[in-house]
Amino acid sequence: MALLLTDLKLGLSDLLGKKKPLLEATNTGKTYLPLLTEQLHAIDDLPPSVDTGTPLAQQLAERDADHDGFGGAVWFLTEAYARCPGASDEVRAAAARIRVQFIPTLQELQGTFADEAHRARTRKVTLKDYKDDLKLFPVAGGETLFDWVTSYLDAGLALNDLLSDRADTPLDSRAGAGALRTKTIGILSRMRGALSDEVATNKKLPRDLETQAFAYLDQLSAQRPAPRKREKVVAVATPADPAADVAPPKDK
Repeated sequence: MALLLTDLKLGLSDLLGKKKPLLEATNTGKTYLPLLTEQLHAIDDLPPSVDTGTPLAQQLAERDADHDGFGGAVWFLTEAYARCPGASDEVRAAAARIRVQFIPTLQELQGTFADEAHRARTRKVTLKDYKDDLKLFPVAGGETLFDWVTSYLDAGLALNDLLSDRADTPLDSRAGAGALRTKTIGILSRMRGALSDEVATNKKLPRDLETQAFAYLDQLSAQRPAPRKREKVVAVATPADPAADVAPPKDK
């Protein structure tokens, strides 16, 4: 099962509430329902910051998406001016300076949260020095490239703040969350196997009892991809394009 602790909260609440009457009359239910009740209580007692098993994961993903989105937008806009035959030498030179200073390569957007935060901190102090260059490039909505770069760097700085907050989460709480998730999934797997065996040998039980009991957990699991390395799509470019600057996916 590819389930987070938040999924397990919902699934166990369903199993121990709505589905409980289906299971109470079975030997499997008599054995496993008390165990799962203890697991649900333990999950409910976790601090809110660690109940997903990865503190601040959603907030980090959101700020990373902002960082990478604005960073990619800045790169492609400067690339457009670099390629445009009608752009003046002044504009081309400004685009080149912006590129070198703030987003030299798209590969940077594959960096770790810490790397992106460090680069943002270093570059933010130079932002004012490039204000004139950045304001040469208007964008839709009445803004300029200065606004895009500001948002890009601010998102990188926010990553640093979130990483600091994550570090303040007690290590024992984080370790306990992961172990609790693993143990709960193990109990559910054993319960499911036992229930399947009991249904096979007890003709009085509904043939689809296992499916009924685990329907919501299965639905929650189906919505979570199997664990794998985190992928980020930064750009779409053809291999034949020498300007394509897309790095392979990398874990954050």
